[in-house]
Amino acid sequence: MAWNLDLKGLIHPFSALKFSIKQPYTLNYPVEKRQDVEGYRGFHLNTLSLCVGCGNCQDICMNEAIDMVEPVGEINPKNASGLVPRIDYGRCCWCGLCTDVCGPDSLRLESDCIYASEDAGSFLYMPKDR
Repeated sequence: MAWNLDLKGLIHPFSALKFSIKQPYTLNYPVEKRQDVEGYRGFHLNTLSLCVGCGNCQDICMNEAIDMVEPVGEINPKNASGLVPRIDYGRCCWCGLCTDVCGPDSLRLESDCIYASEDAGSFLYMPKDR
């Protein structure tokens, strides 16, 4: 039985050394923020002065991530039901169907998408009014 010397197989692991002299692509997150990407689907925003509480966003949500709940604070006087959407980000898949079906265009997605918490209940989110 003859033994073959595979020179390429011996040298190939050392090819990773070229990356040791390049600058890393990672960010020091708490200090440096990444730039927002145009059209990126992040957290929901709800303009409460436009929301009529119709519940179309809840009906279209295939993951059942949207509940209609009583709001905290002022709402649109035209809001017949007196309810506004609350999103469960543990279920949301960021498909954007809720924003597409929103008649008065009060519900939309922003580019901010980073959220971390140890409390699972904090992922039940009332869209901010901006």
